[in-house]
Amino acid sequence: MSISCGRPFLRAENIFKSRKQTGRHNPYNENCGKERTSMIRMLPRDFVLGATISAYQTEGAVDAAGRIPCAWDRWYARPDSTFDARNASGFYTSYREDIARCRAFNIRALGISLAWTRIIRDEQGTVNEEGVRFYQDVIRCCRENGIEPYVALYHFDTPLFLFDRGEWLAPETAEQFLHYAQVCFERFGGMVRYWITMKDPVSLVMNEYVAGQFPPAERFAAGKAVLALHSMLTAHSRAVIRYKEMGLPGKIGIVHRAESVYPLAGSPGSERAASLDDTLTNRFLLDGVLAGGYSAETMAGIRAILSQEPEFFDPAPDDLAALDKAAGQLDFLGVNYYASHFCEAWRDGAAQPADTGSYALKGISRRLGRADVPTTDWGWSIFPHGLYDMLLRIHEEYPHRPIYVTENGLGLHESLPAPGPDGQRMIEDDDRIDYLRQHLSAVLDAMEEGVDVRGCFVWSMLDAMSWTGGYDKRYGLFYVDESGRRFPKKSAFWFRDLSARRIMLTVDALRASVLAH
Repeated sequence: MSISCGRPFLRAENIFKSRKQTGRHNPYNENCGKERTSMIRMLPRDFVLGATISAYQTEGAVDAAGRIPCAWDRWYARPDSTFDARNASGFYTSYREDIARCRAFNIRALGISLAWTRIIRDEQGTVNEEGVRFYQDVIRCCRENGIEPYVALYHFDTPLFLFDRGEWLAPETAEQFLHYAQVCFERFGGMVRYWITMKDPVSLVMNEYVAGQFPPAERFAAGKAVLALHSMLTAHSRAVIRYKEMGLPGKIGIVHRAESVYPLAGSPGSERAASLDDTLTNRFLLDGVLAGGYSAETMAGIRAILSQEPEFFDPAPDDLAALDKAAGQLDFLGVNYYASHFCEAWRDGAAQPADTGSYALKGISRRLGRADVPTTDWGWSIFPHGLYDMLLRIHEEYPHRPIYVTENGLGLHESLPAPGPDGQRMIEDDDRIDYLRQHLSAVLDAMEEGVDVRGCFVWSMLDAMSWTGGYDKRYGLFYVDESGRRFPKKSAFWFRDLSARRIMLTVDALRASVLAH
């Protein structure tokens, strides 16, 4: 795979400001891939370098210690499912060794998520003490190894009984989430300094109701996506408010999969299409959690999107009050970034099926690739400039909050090679190293423009079960084989050196560094 950061594209004025218009220097010109490949850059000593995992994708042990089913358990039990999360990466039984690996490879911050279904054991909200003890042990183990845990309350694993009642379309889910959040704050609040209410709300609702890749696998139901997303944002807001009311000493934020949207040049109506796509996938959430309410421009876009849908969006005053209060109390924003999107108008015919690289929604937009932008094995654009643009956009358009890039990584088809002359088995994942280095360069460029980015986390620390790619799609710094054994990849050694020395080495320079250790 050949990876380069590509050429910046002209953006619609009503979505993004041109760097030329703002007088800012754009570090990404048409030769930026060559320039970045040869550059060695320094990272600030206080810049957080970490890695991330999630509960359902790595823990396994789905029947252990009082855990109740989540929606994914039934989804993967379908006759046509080829994935099985019963073991996942085995973190539930191997967390001590995995956290020791983090320490050995200078992973000084570890993003984890708590499984709602391990901590709450029934519809009445009864606390599962075994689940509480497990996460207390995990967090304590992180602390003993000098690793800062960044703890997410929710990463897609809704209890099955709530999913069957409508999940985030039903008011009960938000009420149950607030109870669950308070239990976590009470039981872990003295141990956790960085809380995340939710990870990737937009990604969840878009995959549930537009792309149809997550249960309940509905397609093109944009109205349901908007209503579910608003419910999640108000639930997030009430959790932030409750946390602050409890007077706990830590910080709390939310994570958004913030991926830039660009109009396709020369396509009639592409700017309007990109604007509507961006409203649904970025502006709606960013308005709610950072500005404390939906702007008139955002609401106009949402009304246009819903004009073809049976749903009607009229947020309750209490919901808007919660958004407003929580936005003023939010301590940080997490940004997950994997790809950017290029859009054209789509008005003819029925809505088109979705795949991993694009989708089309009648009356909104069609996402397409560009021949001059490289892609991953799964059709996602490789475009570090989109991360730079998104960070600058958040900085320029919204009240300032510290930002963490809470996920960034490259999924690859990988298999464990035979042992080398030294008896070691190591995957030479130079593509992943180059991908991470280029995106980290984009972050450093944004920081030079004044954006307050405090750290970056690699997805993922371990190979994990991808929600739709299973174990074919591997992101980890550590390879996990069928028996659960861990093997550090070349990228793990790159990360170890980067974290220790704060010098971002090129792939060629890394080769000598690895051989020297």
